[in-house]
Amino acid sequence: MMKWNQYLKGVIGLLIVSLVFITCEDFDDEKYELSALDEAAVSSMADTLENSLLMRSAAIYDDGTNLGVRLVGGGTDTIIMAVDTSGLELIDIYNALGTAGRGPFAVNDTAFVTRLSADSLSFRLLSATSAGTYVIYLNHHAQPSIFEENSGSMLRVELESDDMTPELVASLYSLPGPVPVIKGRYEFELAAGTYLFELARMEATTLDDFRVVLMREQ
Repeated sequence: MMKWNQYLKGVIGLLIVSLVFITCEDFDDEKYELSALDEAAVSSMADTLENSLLMRSAAIYDDGTNLGVRLVGGGTDTIIMAVDTSGLELIDIYNALGTAGRGPFAVNDTAFVTRLSADSLSFRLLSATSAGTYVIYLNHHAQPSIFEENSGSMLRVELESDDMTPELVASLYSLPGPVPVIKGRYEFELAAGTYLFELARMEATTLDDFRVVLMREQ
């Protein structure tokens, strides 16, 4: 009986070792790679090339006679006169940006750089040239929002996902050379059109310069 128990222990031990070996072998064969979209975003964020993204904050303009929208940013203020603007709404900002000739930004292989002052919302028009999944990558903590115009009102576009994949997180610490930092990844489903892009700086962020990468899934 003792010999039989020893035999069983030996067989069980051999099975366990074989199972561990097979599991480890399967794990080694599994390759975890960045998606093509995330890889392109990491490259853009790490590149020294950049496009200026002039964001504007907005406030009500009231000189005692006329009401309008004051767009602040870029060294000079732009005042857009509006009729019956008793309270500043997103539709007022959307219209003012278009009237001011501040064109929308769109998907680009090069990162955009912008400055955000503390405790302020900044805006810019965003162009979706075709329907699809658009992804915004940020190098600092901030909250991006996108709004679409609908019958004179601005409706918030639902955020589909703000997940950072393990592959993306891991890649930020394994690339050669300077490590690009991506603190946020945000997915939106957009139809073709022009949207209002809002970027809110978070309290935990102490830096003013933000890098923004806008990609579209193919």
